[in-house]
Amino acid sequence: MYEYGKITVKFTTPFITELQSDTIFGHFAWGLSYKDEDKLNNLMKNFKSEPFIVFSDGIIKGYLPKPLFSSFLPGCDELEYAKQVKKAKYIAKEEIFNNIDSLNAEKIFEAVKNQELSLKTKVALTQKNSVNRLSNLVEEGLYTIKEKFSEDEYEIYFKYRNDLMDRKDIEEIFELISNLGYGKDRSVGKGRFKFEIKWDFDERSYFTDKKRYYLNLSTCFYNPDNIAVIYGKSITKFPRAGGFYANEPFKNPAIMYLPGSIFIVNGEVIGGAENLYNKANHYQNGFSIGIFFDGDLQ
Repeated sequence: MYEYGKITVKFTTPFITELQSDTIFGHFAWGLSYKDEDKLNNLMKNFKSEPFIVFSDGIIKGYLPKPLFSSFLPGCDELEYAKQVKKAKYIAKEEIFNNIDSLNAEKIFEAVKNQELSLKTKVALTQKNSVNRLSNLVEEGLYTIKEKFSEDEYEIYFKYRNDLMDRKDIEEIFELISNLGYGKDRSVGKGRFKFEIKWDFDERSYFTDKKRYYLNLSTCFYNPDNIAVIYGKSITKFPRAGGFYANEPFKNPAIMYLPGSIFIVNGEVIGGAENLYNKANHYQNGFSIGIFFDGDLQ
């Protein structure tokens, strides 16, 4: 029922908003709405039980989120690396795939300790005038945003219902998003990107070869019906509405698990969706895509 794909993204202009799976889906849904609003409305009717497409977060090409195992206590001669490993966000994907049947905290520690991740992303702080959301007038005071200038490529994994979506639709919608821009301030040229979609890619089997544990790659909701959390990290997110509703207030806050969290899962649909906006068929997408592995989590 579900098929898989991988999108490689390279930004051609500065961007502000992080590549989180729920935000990527929001852009995709609006893109589908501009293309065929009736189709989106029909797909959203059963969205909570039958998500038609699920994305990962954007991940630096060649890497995966570092699995959030319990802390590994190194020997005295390696204590200097403990802080470095704890702060690391990514791990080279071959370190995961080469140990897919025997992952543990020590192997993760050794791999991250020795890796050199050279990111080609720079962050600039830009000050802007405050605007009253009700009057749409500039008020006194400034606020600061972080703009990212990146030469890095990002990979976004996704799965889609082949009975509800086809490849041409997905390609056309991402073409539209790449031209309109991604995230905050896209109306003034931020978040433009080039992309390539691969429908047959080397990592595909790790998403479908069911093993005991599940490495989450998305920003997702906890759902007791299909997730048991082993190790995880969560955030409180204050999502925004997009498209025609972009100037309306925030949605309700939500607690979401981050990529790198480790679950035991049940079924093909992992995570869930919540109506945080109090409008019919308007959902915050908290579904997850991830890879399966075995190992010692003690």
